[in-house]
Amino acid sequence: MTLQAIDYVNGITSIIYIMINAIIGLRIVSKYFKLEDKNFIYIGLAIIGIGEPWFPSGISFLSNLITGKGLSLEVYVTIGFIFIPIIVLFWLIGITNLINPQKTKLVSIIYIIIGVLVEIIFFTFLIINPTLIGTFSAESALVHIDIEYKTFILGYLLFVVANVLISIIIFSRKSLKSTVPEIRLKAKFILSALLLWTIGALLDTAIPLNLISLPITRILLVIAAFLNYIGFIMPQGIKKLILKE
Repeated sequence: MTLQAIDYVNGITSIIYIMINAIIGLRIVSKYFKLEDKNFIYIGLAIIGIGEPWFPSGISFLSNLITGKGLSLEVYVTIGFIFIPIIVLFWLIGITNLINPQKTKLVSIIYIIIGVLVEIIFFTFLIINPTLIGTFSAESALVHIDIEYKTFILGYLLFVVANVLISIIIFSRKSLKSTVPEIRLKAKFILSALLLWTIGALLDTAIPLNLISLPITRILLVIAAFLNYIGFIMPQGIKKLILKE
């Protein structure tokens, strides 16, 4: 099947975002080996994982280029969703450890229960009728690069976005009260990253994708990834430039 211009933009920008996000997430994970702080593992893996919804788009694009066929609906939704509950758990464990470690166990139990229930419903829908999870968008009906999720999955994804956003707002509020300038600076970058990621992710699912809107949403996601890198890693050059040290 012949790919259209929008398919190339969608597939290529998905791959670019996935790769950049993965590199930055692994860079954050690597901080564990220097500082021996497990929170860098949780948060780094979570940052890699927040790109999961874009994995099947990039993979299906490559599949079209190589075989002339995109992913099936069952494979597409499985790749794009199956690890999200785990990713959310990693993120909330890492952030809760930084905000209030005493609450980590409770938060973990709550989100493990929610995650298990969501996975059970997901696989039930997948077996009974995958279209209950989502359908390929009209523009992507032949090449299978873009999908429109149905109410249950879309509702859960919005729940995830809201929880991540709330957690980072709480974290940032606490950090911004710090007397240490570097901690306040990190909080500003991390908060900006999550706000941009939220806007980009919502636009990617809520508005029609075209040759103008699609690059804009992916640029927002890439910028968010770099802001996360600065916030969690804080390269010395940027630190010195902004704090005038």
